[in-house]
Amino acid sequence: MNDPDGQSGTTDDPAAEAAPQKGAGASEPDPGEADAGEAEAGASEPESDEAPAPARPREPIHVGPDTIERFGRPMRVFPVAVSCEVMAQAWANQEAAPHGAAVIVEHEINPRGLHGSLWQSPPSDTLALAIVLRPSVSPEESDATWMVAALAGTEGAEAATGMKLATWWPDGIIEQETGDPVGAVKSEVQLGPGQVKSAVITIRFDLMRLEVDTPEKRDALTEAVVHAVDRVAEQLSEGPARVATAYGERCAMLDKRMKVRLRPKGETRGVAKRVDRGGRLEIESLSGMVERIGVNQLMSLDVVEARQR
Repeated sequence: MNDPDGQSGTTDDPAAEAAPQKGAGASEPDPGEADAGEAEAGASEPESDEAPAPARPREPIHVGPDTIERFGRPMRVFPVAVSCEVMAQAWANQEAAPHGAAVIVEHEINPRGLHGSLWQSPPSDTLALAIVLRPSVSPEESDATWMVAALAGTEGAEAATGMKLATWWPDGIIEQETGDPVGAVKSEVQLGPGQVKSAVITIRFDLMRLEVDTPEKRDALTEAVVHAVDRVAEQLSEGPARVATAYGERCAMLDKRMKVRLRPKGETRGVAKRVDRGGRLEIESLSGMVERIGVNQLMSLDVVEARQR
């Protein structure tokens, strides 16, 4: 062992004497041998041809107001947004919003209805509500969701205000006696493989026409409408025929003589007889021929003359 003065000394350990000492007189390893050893070690670990594991998809990020629980459903309330249906569609498509999820927008920048028609009432006088549905209907019967929106809006507004209201195919809610419009509806459907993936129904009311002039009345109207949507959507789950029958009983257009302009062109005249299970209006001509008109075919319609039911 080394003494404190740095002089070499002797060791009493035979194993230590047999071990080579690092320093003067000790043999240095051959650099070539070391390189060969490293090469052999590297050769024993072949490179993998497997592709790296794909990165996990990020969860969608929600930007906006928190989701709250209100009226027995998840709800988002936006002070300002493009429109309530745009926000509800984003929730449904990007975050898998559940059936019954609702969106309210207090100030819509671009509120649009049937075929892009602009909602005319000012935001301060409007209740704009959109609800996500996950209906079990075929793509051919997806327009039945327009009936769900109009029927539920009519029933809910009646319950909240006591007014007598009626539907007006395909998107109107009117005062029964005067025919004055008080609301409008819209449905936008997202199709999946052979099925309806989701439908976002939008219901807008002119609060002044409904004489809803306090926050309490507005909340009562909202609650009544969302619960009416639940009821009518439950009927739809049993088949569109039941919804069509209930809608027809409230449709003020039936038995009136109508002139209908069609897309992309054309016109038909006749008596509005009924709305079928697919949400199509049936027009009967003077010759007795019945023509079914879908929502997407409609450009405009006018009453030619009224007939007694």
